[in-house]
Amino acid sequence: MLTGVSFPDAVAISLVAAAPQNIIPAWQLRHEIDYRRALRPMLIRYALLPLGVCVLWLVGHGSKDAASQIVGVIVLLVVAAQRALHVSPQERLHIGWEWLAFGLGGFLLGFCGMGGPPMVLWVLAHDWSMNRARAFLFYIFATGLIPQAVLLWLFFGTEVVDAMLLSAAALPVVLLGLWCGLILSRQIPDQLLKRASVVVLVLIAIGAISMPYLKRKSRGNGNSRQAVVIQRAGLRAVATD
Repeated sequence: MLTGVSFPDAVAISLVAAAPQNIIPAWQLRHEIDYRRALRPMLIRYALLPLGVCVLWLVGHGSKDAASQIVGVIVLLVVAAQRALHVSPQERLHIGWEWLAFGLGGFLLGFCGMGGPPMVLWVLAHDWSMNRARAFLFYIFATGLIPQAVLLWLFFGTEVVDAMLLSAAALPVVLLGLWCGLILSRQIPDQLLKRASVVVLVLIAIGAISMPYLKRKSRGNGNSRQAVVIQRAGLRAVATD
């Protein structure tokens, strides 16, 4: 969105880029997936996904900065709450946390394409191996791609289809990054990988919150340079006269 892409187009672009990043690892880790355990979280996510896309449609091309900041604040609050409550990893959490994590994840997926953070934190609160955790998340993410794409098309039509085709052109770079990430993840111990995941979530949140300020600063610098150029051109014209 820093490049000026509209909010719905940005969500559509991220959808296509996320497809191979989730489908390929989910297939590679398919033997680690507990499909029965994933069913209810997947259905909760589906239930709130249309609401998120509907809100995205209402927002349309405006308030995209505020939307990214809202997501960033939510992520930081969830991470802070998890740390403050000292939630130790366990086999099962109360079902209320599941509804909150995957309901919020489904809504945010439809609203801004950033539905992962609440679900990642939910998974990290379990005492699962990283392979099981990654397999669960990749499967959940992959199963949401088609419903999200259909809903975006129903609400926004060909506008988002063009954005998806543009994103598809960058898939070779995405696949290269995916290949490097899969190799690296096999070399990192589980505990270190969990901590790194939380750090990445915090960085994403900070980036989402600071993005509007960076854009304003960039515009301000551009406007200042333009004003200087116009002023110099005016001085030259006066001197010539």
